This record gives sequence, C-alpha cells and structure tokens, in this order.
Amino acid sequence: MPRRYLGAVPHLAVGIRLPDIVAPPVIKAFKLGDMVGTLMLSYHRETAPTDVIRSGEHILLGHTGTSISEYIGKASRYADELNALIQVEADHVSLMSSPERAIKRITGGGFEYGLSEDEIRKSLEYIEREFKEVKDSGGVDFVTIDTCELIDLSVDAKSKEDLMAMYEERVEEGDRRALKREYVGRTFRFFLSSGRAIEVRYREEDVVRLALKFLRSVKYVKVVRDIAAKYLEDRPFGVEIALDEIPQPTRPEELLFYLRELKRVGVDVDFIAPNIGFKKREDFDGNLAELAARVEVLDTVARANGALLSFHSGSGAHPYSDKGLGTWGVIREVTGGLLKYKVSGVFIQLLLEVMASFPPSSKPRQLYEEIYDKVIEVVKQHVESKTGLYSPHLERMLRDYEAATMKDPSKKYDPRADVFRHYFFVFQAVMDSKGRRYLREELLNLYESDDEFRRKYEKEATALALRIAWRLGLTGNYLKYVA
Repeated sequence: MPRRYLGAVPHLAVGIRLPDIVAPPVIKAFKLGDMVGTLMLSYHRETAPTDVIRSGEHILLGHTGTSISEYIGKASRYADELNALIQVEADHVSLMSSPERAIKRITGGGFEYGLSEDEIRKSLEYIEREFKEVKDSGGVDFVTIDTCELIDLSVDAKSKEDLMAMYEERVEEGDRRALKREYVGRTFRFFLSSGRAIEVRYREEDVVRLALKFLRSVKYVKVVRDIAAKYLEDRPFGVEIALDEIPQPTRPEELLFYLRELKRVGVDVDFIAPNIGFKKREDFDGNLAELAARVEVLDTVARANGALLSFHSGSGAHPYSDKGLGTWGVIREVTGGLLKYKVSGVFIQLLLEVMASFPPSSKPRQLYEEIYDKVIEVVKQHVESKTGLYSPHLERMLRDYEAATMKDPSKKYDPRADVFRHYFFVFQAVMDSKGRRYLREELLNLYESDDEFRRKYEKEATALALRIAWRLGLTGNYLKYVA
C-alpha cells in the first residue's frame, strides 16, 4: 500500500528515532486500530543529511544518528511490508541558530529568539541540503515548518511610541496600509461548540504589535515552503506550522492574525500547533477547565481559517502517565477528535524503561546502565564547562539527581530521574574514537538478537500507540476519512 499525502485527516504522528525498533510496532498499532498515521523525525535536531551523520561534524545535528535517507527509506519499507497506509513527515524544518539553542528551549532551559541575516542564510542553505536528500530518498508527504526564532517577543513590553517608530522603520508603507484596512476597527466573531460566541477586535496598536512580532516569521514560512516545493516538485504534500515552542500560550488574536497573514502570502496549511501550555516530557498539571476553554477557542479560530490544531509535546512524564490524568479526554471532547497529536521521545523512553526492567545480569540491563552512565557523564561535562547544552536548568536537574542518589543509592539508574528522561537522547549521539555511535549500534544489535527483549518492547510500544490514539478518538480514522 503506497504512502501518500492524506490531507487534513485527524491522526497520530510518531517520531521513529530508531526506525528498526520503533516503526514496526507503531505501524502494527495503526493496523490494529484501523488507522492511518504519520511517521516523522524533527529535521536538524533528530535527523540530518547522511554526510552530516557520517562526519560527526556536529553530533547534535541529527543526534539520533538516523539520517534522512535511512528514516524515509525504512518508514516506507516497513509500511510496505505491513501493508499500511502512512505519511512520512519532515517535522520541525526550522530556521535556527544552533541545535543547542533549540534543545535548551525544549528541555526547559529558556527561550532565545532573533536570527541575524547571516544565520538565516545559513539555515536556508542547510534546509536545501536536507531537501536534496529528501528528493533522492523518495520524498516526504508532509512538512512542518518552524520559524519560532524569528518571532520577536520583545515587542510585548514596548511602549506605543517605540512600537510606532519601529513599525514605520521595518514595515513598508503599502503593507502598513493593507494591514490597517484588513484589521483595524474590524470585529471577527466566532461561535464555539459549547454555544458561546467570542469576538476578536483589533486596535491600531494591536495590529502594529502583532505585525512586528510575527511578520518576519510568516515571511520565512513561505520561503521554507517554497524550498520544499522545489525539491518535492509535483508531489502533493501538506504543511503544518509550529508555534508551540514560543514560551507563552498562544492568544486567539495572535492565531487569527498568523493564519490570515499566511493566507495573504499564499501559504495554505492543514494543521497549526499553537502553544496551549504543554511542556515536553512533562504531564500537564494545570487546570483542566482552563485548558478546555483555551483549546476550544483556538480550535474554533483554526477551523474557521481552514486548519486543524496539532498538539506537540505530546509525551508525558513517562510512558504510562498519558500526559496527566484527564488531559487526553479534555482534548478529545473539545476538538471532537479533529486533531493531530505528536509524540516522539516517549517511544525511546519506553525502550529504556523496558531495558531497566530486566534482571541485573541480563544484557539489556547491562547496556541500559552503560547508556545511563554515559548520559550522566556527558551532561556533567557540559555543566562543568558551561558550554554546549549548559543551562542553569540543566545544572539544577543534575544537582537534584546527585542529591537523590547520595540519599538513596538505588536511584542511581532511575529511568524517571528528570536529568535522564530529558537528556537520554545523548546516548545516540556519542561517538567512540573510531567515529562510531557505538551505544546506538550496540542497542540495535542487541534488539535484533534478543527475542525476549524485542517481544517485550513490541508489545508495550504497540499498546502505547493504540492507547494514545483510542483516548484521543483517532482509531478508525481510515474508514472515517480516507477509504
């Protein structure tokens, strides 16, 4: 069954950081749940062109060690072998200054924004390299674009006088007139599924602030989309926009402005991922009624502009926490199951927890401990040198881990220790003196040779994918939307 672009179909999207391990059980879950779904990897961070992976020129570029060609090829092959219809997605194709900055942002180390023209140029050149390999590897069906680092959060604190001066300097007169005509004094009314109605009104100052905050980001969404289109040629593909990594909840007037400006520059999107208050590898611990109200408004605004919501940072604190009690039920109820939900790291976290469950003398447990020791060693090096992945947040996590193990030595290899569950990705990146990602290779070899280990993980991974999809109302989407 060929893979292809499916359109704005509600579905589950799963990151396959180790394709030979993660892809088969996830595809089996798709089949068991009568589902179509997406297999993906984040560009820059999780995957990279083959020459970047092999050279080790920057181990945090494509830190999984899985190249673009490997991930596309194996996703397609496993789907063919299991006769499943899937999409293959280039996730988080980003304009970014460095993978370190991005990793700090998603692990709670703080948000930095702003790119120089030179950084933008280099990012675009790198995206070209990525999509050349995409083309040579058979293409992708979906592209998620992330230009969050071009969103200027500083304008929120500026005075009206400063804003107007910046606006006249940065935005051409013709665009200023068009924005005034399009927004100032207008009222946009939306009717929510709960029966309420909301209105969004824009004052001139609101439009100025939103334009300065978002228009540079919108501009480069189109540039990245056009690069993808050039290499995908006549192949249909979908577009999603990632706004989730901005460190503040997305407001309805911001989402409406962003979607309308995308249309104005000629970019149609299937999904958009606002910040709804989720954090990566953390359960949602806020007020569920407030979450429901926030999602309902954003969902209504997105649908009124031809898009569905995509929920990023879908992994919880551990593979069995389900993003926090009641969270998935709220999302399903409010959206009616018309959503896209993304998870990635939780399937590797599950793999490590399965390894940790084996007896101390077993090969899976021994390799688990070797992986754990290496992760802590690398993290310590970054903290001590205050370089690379260093952030005060990471330093606190390491300090808390060391204090916990001093108090209770049995916690030394706790798979749910904060510092480990946020930084276990390091083990796939580390290289030995011969340039081999030796821990990654050892894990793949062990998984292939150890039948008990493989069966145990496949059972748990298939159950996890099915549980996520079922609780979000995504099972049966093949018959409902595609067949």
